Amino acid sequence: MIVILSAFTAFHAAVGLASLGLAVRLLTPREQAHWRSKPALVVAALLSWVYPALAFFAVRSAWSAYAVDHHLAVPMLLAPIFWLIVMGAIFAVVDFVEDGVLGNARSRE
Repeated sequence: MIVILSAFTAFHAAVGLASLGLAVRLLTPREQAHWRSKPALVVAALLSWVYPALAFFAVRSAWSAYAVDHHLAVPMLLAPIFWLIVMGAIFAVVDFVEDGVLGNARSRE
């Protein structure tokens, strides 16, 4: 169980730091200029700002649950991953609704 908790903790730490980096980058006018779809930009910003906090609280709760021998430690660690999946699906829907093409919310320039 410690190996699973450690692996998910490392995963959430790495993805959380990357998410914070993206969130900070999305604040810059230069990056915002690349986005064709403002609703998609809002969804991306929401995903990147909420995930690190959600991951921190999930990891903290999972380790606390493990310390008292509670059986919900692993499901607590899976909650941030479900957040990524749901927000990814919402992002795809918003992107498709904007122009009928997936992957066209941000210009390549």
